[in-house]
Amino acid sequence: MLAGARIFHVNVNCSDVARSRGFSVDGCGLVDGVRTAPEGAQPGVAFGLDRARWDAWILVGANGFDGGAIDLLEWKEPPPIGAPAGALYESGFQRLGLLVTDLDRAIANTAARGGTVWSEPNVHHLPNRREIRIIFVNDPDGTAIELVEGDACRLSFVGVTCRDLELSVAFYRTLGFRELARFASAPETAPHLRVDGAVSMVEVLMAAPGGGEVQLMLVGFEVPTVRAAEPRAANTLGMWRTALLLPDLDGAVAAVQRAGIELISAPQRMAMGPGLPELRFVCFRGPDHEVVELIEEPSDDR
Repeated sequence: MLAGARIFHVNVNCSDVARSRGFSVDGCGLVDGVRTAPEGAQPGVAFGLDRARWDAWILVGANGFDGGAIDLLEWKEPPPIGAPAGALYESGFQRLGLLVTDLDRAIANTAARGGTVWSEPNVHHLPNRREIRIIFVNDPDGTAIELVEGDACRLSFVGVTCRDLELSVAFYRTLGFRELARFASAPETAPHLRVDGAVSMVEVLMAAPGGGEVQLMLVGFEVPTVRAAEPRAANTLGMWRTALLLPDLDGAVAAVQRAGIELISAPQRMAMGPGLPELRFVCFRGPDHEVVELIEEPSDDR
């Protein structure tokens, strides 16, 4: 359905963009991509808001804008509200996965930059018999991040906790995502997940229609029971949207509407800030109120 679409960035709302940039750059190894800071407020209908003005850094990994990015955004109008999800088993956006080249260094640096480290590193066993070390941390506002030791610093995946895992898998298949792998786990204790007692969960890794470095991780819990969350306003702290970049927005919108998916608004065009092109995009919600954004690739004549 969303031909050529890849995950371009994941939006993380923060209360202090300078502090959160320090956490992500000095702590996690990401680098500055571009700063977006429109000079004035604009109509916020695309986000379900009356007005919209922000200051944001788009941070990239080893492959720059050809890979994935984090859109680290501090709302100015309206100001930020609320808090990120309080538990990994709360429905909706759950966690970000970041690859880091030196896990021990990243643990020390994220803690020094206002983050909170949950536990000691955990060894994760992959189906191909490889082992990797992971650890969960919170950013300065409480957004959950999984640091994974790897060969580069970059965004790896975005996780969504699902009230009905198979329903969510079917939804993203409708959009053109394809399933890559499933991982089932049932540890008797899971302090690394901040869960008291046993856990039984299944994670489904999915690739966007156009491929790309960043993947979608859908997570279903049998134990503990998923805590259902209400839809979050666009200026709520934490993750609010995952943006897919694609060549034909109008064709994608028509396909989404034929599938019966309701848009937050009609496609909108908004300024990104001095010296940057305007972007044309649209947003809609997934089965657990997570927001998917479709951005049309800018060209010289737009």
